[in-house]
Amino acid sequence: MAFLRSRNQDITNKEIFHITTNSVVIGRNKECHITLEHNGVSREHARIFSDSNGYYLEDLKSRNGTFLNGTQITEQTLLHENDVIRFCEAEFVFSAGDPSQAVSPEPAAPVADLNLVKEMGDDESNTFEIKSKIQLVDKKPILTSANASIKLQAMIDIGRNLGADVHHVLPQLVNNLLKIFLQADCAYILLNDDQTGRLELKAFQYRDPDNQESFRISRTILEKVASSKAAILSDDVANDSRFDISESIVNYNISSIMAAPIMDYDNSEVLGVVQVDSRSSRSRFTYEDLDLLVSVAYQVAVSYQNAKLHEIAINERILEREMNIANTVQRGLLPLARPKIENYGFFDFYQPAKYLGGDYYDYIMLPDGRLVFALGDVSGKGAAASLLMAKLSAEVRSGLIIEKTFEDTIKRLNRVFSEPRWDNRFITFFFGVLNPKTNEIVFHNAGHIPPILVSTDGKAEMLGESIIGLPLGIMDDTEYPESSFVIETGQKLVVISDGITDAMNAQEKYFTLEGVLDYLRKSPSVATEDFGKNLMTAVHSFSGRTPQTDDQSVVIVGKDT
Repeated sequence: MAFLRSRNQDITNKEIFHITTNSVVIGRNKECHITLEHNGVSREHARIFSDSNGYYLEDLKSRNGTFLNGTQITEQTLLHENDVIRFCEAEFVFSAGDPSQAVSPEPAAPVADLNLVKEMGDDESNTFEIKSKIQLVDKKPILTSANASIKLQAMIDIGRNLGADVHHVLPQLVNNLLKIFLQADCAYILLNDDQTGRLELKAFQYRDPDNQESFRISRTILEKVASSKAAILSDDVANDSRFDISESIVNYNISSIMAAPIMDYDNSEVLGVVQVDSRSSRSRFTYEDLDLLVSVAYQVAVSYQNAKLHEIAINERILEREMNIANTVQRGLLPLARPKIENYGFFDFYQPAKYLGGDYYDYIMLPDGRLVFALGDVSGKGAAASLLMAKLSAEVRSGLIIEKTFEDTIKRLNRVFSEPRWDNRFITFFFGVLNPKTNEIVFHNAGHIPPILVSTDGKAEMLGESIIGLPLGIMDDTEYPESSFVIETGQKLVVISDGITDAMNAQEKYFTLEGVLDYLRKSPSVATEDFGKNLMTAVHSFSGRTPQTDDQSVVIVGKDT
C-alpha cells in the first residue's frame, strides 16, 4: 500500500498518510481524503491516483502550485520511490511500500520558492544549470554558535525594519547582509526605476570602511537574474567562461558571487536584485548561503512592496480629497436655489456616476421676468466631461448676453463646441424659456431626450420630436428650430438625462424611456417638488443597490396653481 510520510509534522499533525483508494484528493477542504489545514493550500489542491503503470501526481489548478522534487508540475506526473512532494510549506516523501519498513527521512531544510541557479565555470558548458533545492541542499551548513547568533540577530533586524520606508532602510539592509555573510566583502541592492525601467543602484556597502572603490557590477549577472527570475551562485568567477575579461567583476578580483531577484507578491515581476561578492578565493559562498540570500531577498521585497502600497494609499487619499474638492466646486456651478415664481413650482436633481460628472442644468432669470432653464449631457464621464460641463455653463450665460435671440444663442453654443479642441466630444442639450406672464414655454432641442408634458388626466407625451437637431459639437452649421406651447394648471414639463432611462437593476434591466412614461402616466397630481421626489424614488427603487453607471439629472417645471 502506497503512503506519504510527512517531513514537517508541525504542519500536518501526522506522520503517515495512507493512499487507500485509486484516487486520493489532497486539500484544505474537510471532504478531501487528506486534509491540510494551511491557508496557502487550496480547497482541492492536488490528487494522487494509480493505474497499471503506477502512481501519478496531478495538480488541481491550485492557487500556489504543487511541487515535485522542487519543480512545479503542470501535468500528470509519474511518482517514484522517495519522491518529495510539496504543497506550500507541507512536504511529504512518497513511497509505494510498507510504511513500517520505511526509513524516516531527514527533516526538510528551510527553502524559498525561487529556483537556485549555479553558473557553470568549466569551458564545456555555456548554459545555466537549474536544479531544485532538494537536489542541492544535501547537508546542513556548519556554523559556530557565535556566527549563528550574529546571523540570527541580523535577520531579526531585517524583520524589524519591514514597516519602515524602504529607501531609508536599504542602507541598514546591506549592512545586515555583511553581518549574515561573513565571507562577503561587498553587498548591493538594486531596484527597478519606475521611469527608466532599468535596475538602478539604491544601496551598497564595502566591509572595509577604507575602501574607496566606485561602485561597479556585472550587467551580465543582473540580466541573467532578471530574465530567469532565479538566484545565481558563481563560486569561481575568475575561471568562469561567461565573464568577459574586460568586465569589472574580473578586474576587481571578485572570487565568488551570489545574486537573488527581489520578486513581487505573485512572483511575476522582478522588482530588483540583491547581490553579495567575495574577493578571497578561500571564502566562497555555498548553496546554503544562496538559500539564505533568497530569504533576505523576500524580506527586501516585502519591505519594498509595503512602502509602495503605503505610497499608493497616500496618493489615493490625496486624489480622493482633491476629487471631493472638485465635486464641491462643480456643484457650485449649479443653481444654489430653485426659482420662486408665483403659481409655479420647480424640481431639480443631479447625481454624477463618479466624483465628477458631465451633466449640467441651470436656471437663469432674464431682466424682463422670463426664466431660462436648461439641461445638458456631455458625452463621457469623469474629469474630462466635468471640465466641458463647466465650459458649457459659462458659454450659456455669455451667449444669452451676446446673442439677440435664443436660437442664435444655441447656434453659437454649437459653433463653440464644434471646434476640434474638444477631442470630438459632443453635448446633448435642452434649452427652454418660460414666460410666466403668458404661461408660454419656448424650447430648442439639440439631440436631447424630448421633454415630457404630464397632465392631470394621466397623459404623458413627448414634445417637439420632429424638430430635434443634432447634438452640440457635431456640425457647426446645424439648425435648431423653435417649438412652443402653453402650460396649463396642473401640468408639468419633465426634462431628464439618459442616466435616468439607463438606470439598471440587479437583473441588468434598464428603467428605459418607456418605463419613465409609464410611471409618469400613473403619477398622482401633486405639487411639482413632490412629483419630482416621487419620480426619483421610483428610479432608485428600481435600481436598488446596483451601482450607478451614468450621471443622472432632472429638471421639472410645473404650473401648480
